[in-house]
Amino acid sequence: MASEAEIPLFLSFLDNIAPATEKSLPSQELIDACHEIQRKRLDANGDADPQFVIPVLSGMKREELVRKLPEFVKAKDDIFKSSLRRMSERLAKYALIFRIEPDQTETTLRGMSSCEVMVYLHQLDFNAVGLPQPRYLESIQLCLEDDNLFNDQVIQAALDHISGKFLEGEPLPLAYMRTVILTCSKHESLHSWICHVLLPRLVEGRVYNYKRQWEGWMRCAKSLENTGDHGVSSLEAIQKLPDEQLKLYRAKYPRK
Repeated sequence: MASEAEIPLFLSFLDNIAPATEKSLPSQELIDACHEIQRKRLDANGDADPQFVIPVLSGMKREELVRKLPEFVKAKDDIFKSSLRRMSERLAKYALIFRIEPDQTETTLRGMSSCEVMVYLHQLDFNAVGLPQPRYLESIQLCLEDDNLFNDQVIQAALDHISGKFLEGEPLPLAYMRTVILTCSKHESLHSWICHVLLPRLVEGRVYNYKRQWEGWMRCAKSLENTGDHGVSSLEAIQKLPDEQLKLYRAKYPRK
């Protein structure tokens, strides 16, 4: 096994022998070999070092990547960001899509699109995997800061997918409204969509029944109520609130 000094060279070697094109994915044999190396190479805390599987992430099944995601979130920022780039590197044309398994009885999808990365990060059960909440939130913020991999369209696609699942009965992830608020601050291009599609959709799903998400909804709506942004305003979404919730909103944020 490579010494500490030799690890960068060894990782470079793995990177060079792992293809990452649509027609030439890392072989299962190479993936298994990287897993074996990872199992044998523990870090100072006794945890498996995720660096050794990064070269083959694009060839791994998506469901396996979902299971391994906590390992990368726990890692240093550079390792975490490198893993996300590798997962999605051959899926640029699917960046805005959350893919559906063609056969529900068998998992075949490999890699993880940028949209899927954002969705699965939000859905991560950080308590169950022993991940501190601040790191869970920080990992999402790191993605929001990466305009190359997670541009405004990718963020919109991920938020749209999660809100659609909310209408189907799935709870909103803890970080969801926080991400919406951060997106409001960063991407003016999404103000209209947030005002006219997302906020009304969340009202339809009765977001006001969930205290933390409701607080986030109100804060987001307030930030966009009087933007002067070419007529874009959250007022229409606010007026869709039931009378009781509208009174609560106005008690907290009176109209000027």
